[in-house]
Order: sequence, then C-alpha cells, then structure tokens
Amino acid sequence: MLCLHPYCPLGSPVSSWAETLDRPELKLRPGIEKSALLSSLNSLFGAPPSKPAILQSAPTTNAAALRRLLRSCPCLYNQVDLAPSAHAIVHLCELSVGGRITDANVVEAFKVQHPKTLGWAYPPARDFQGMGGTIMELLCSEVLTSAGIPAMELDNKNWPVWRMPGHILLNEGKMNDLKALGDILIPCAPTNLVISVKSEKAKERLLYSANSIEGIGFGFFDTPSEFWTKRRMQLYKRMGFSAIYMPDTTLDILNLKLDADGNRQYAVNINGTALYRPLTQFCEDMHNVVGRSAFDL
Repeated sequence: MLCLHPYCPLGSPVSSWAETLDRPELKLRPGIEKSALLSSLNSLFGAPPSKPAILQSAPTTNAAALRRLLRSCPCLYNQVDLAPSAHAIVHLCELSVGGRITDANVVEAFKVQHPKTLGWAYPPARDFQGMGGTIMELLCSEVLTSAGIPAMELDNKNWPVWRMPGHILLNEGKMNDLKALGDILIPCAPTNLVISVKSEKAKERLLYSANSIEGIGFGFFDTPSEFWTKRRMQLYKRMGFSAIYMPDTTLDILNLKLDADGNRQYAVNINGTALYRPLTQFCEDMHNVVGRSAFDL
C-alpha cells in the first residue's frame, strides 16, 4: 500500500512533508493553510511510527484536507489521536510483517490485527472495532495488488475506471449497491468471478455468499470439518463456487480427511480442477483468469 508519510518504515516516494503536501492527491493550494499544515507536520510528525504509539493532535482542523492526508499517509494513524480507518489497519499490518502483503504472508498479516493474537510492530494510536469484514476484504485486495492486479480507481462519479489487469472492490463507490453479491470482482469471461472474503469460520455465510454466480471463497478458515463432508462439497458447487482458498495448515488436515473417507472425488469444481486450494496459490490462479477465461480456474 502506498504511504506518503516521509518516514514510513517500508519506504516512501517522498523524502519530506513538503513533498507530500505537493502531491496532487492532497489537493492543497499554496497559501497560509498549506504553510500552517506543513509547519505542524514538521514539528509533530518528524519521526517514524513508534511502539507504543505517541498520540498527537490532528495537524489541521480542515476536515477534508485531514481526510485526504490520512488516506495518503496511513502511518499517521500510529501518531494521531484518531480512530484508524480499515485502510490504515491494513497498512499497519504491512509494517508488522515487514513488507507488502502477498498470498504468502496474508495469514500472518491477518493475525497481526486479530484480537486474540495482536502482533503490531507499530500499533494504531486508538482502538478500532466493527471493521473486521472491511479489513479482510482489503487484505485480499492488497494481495491482488501486490501480484499486479490492482484495485480499479473510482472516477468523479464514483464508478470504477476499468483497467486490465485489475479488480473491483464491491464495497466502494457506486458498486456498493452490488455488495450483496460478494466483496471483490475479477473481470473475466464468460462471466466475472466474485470473491467472497471470510474470516476463520465459514458456516453458512460462505455457502450462500456465492448467490449462484461463479464464486471464489477466500478466507482464514481454521475449521476443516466445515468443508469435508460430501454434502457440503456438493452444496458449494451447486451454489456456484469454483475455488475456495484457505491456509495451508487447514487445507492439509482437510486433504487428509478427504483421502481417509474416500471423498477426494467430490472436491473437484465444474472445470475438473481442485475445489479447495491453498491461499499461497491464489495469485497464480487469479493471473491465469483475470481478463481471460474463467474456465481456466
């Protein structure tokens, strides 16, 4: 995730707050207000994030300017006395795993922000609640972005600007009206793929999230028994799932059970390939289908 904080531990394309404020995404015109903001940033935020977090007041009272600054510089949520955004939590997870979030470390990143296993390198300055679903969707989005399939930007009417390869977040902009169908859309033919992102428990939420549209499950599932019965595999396929990605440890136990029960034959999708797959295979598979054929999944 791009961070324009000049002292971001993962590196930044800018080397000073002056360069940050000159970036077009900040939309700041020269003047007294911009000069005052620069002075505040230099005096209060002239250092990298820390542990424990050091709380400072917001560097400006201009709500719009502050919103753009925080979105562009998520490291600030370790330093400003404000509740973090979901995007900021994902960036702080990146800092904690020491690099961009990929399908190889996304489970580790998920655990960083999990209430039971908090492992922040640089914690958010304020507590956060009620954003679990959005955070998981953004973790998946970051995995895709790191693999060269970035989220499509929104135009001035909040519609995605279609670019390939790319993915669409169904919880942002005008696409939010379609969120009931899933969380992330991967364009391909003959039908687009819709990713449903879930946490550690699949339960019935995953099963019915496909809505009979070709779906992909992406989750941090920790209960193999939710997946290994013959009937459950039949239901997943009937509901439209072509692949369900899960942590390696969960998949290993699941595969042992499928073999022991003689049910391996049911763990195959409509294309004749594996229904259950490791998260570490996710990016390779998405590269094979984005902008191409869903039959190759």
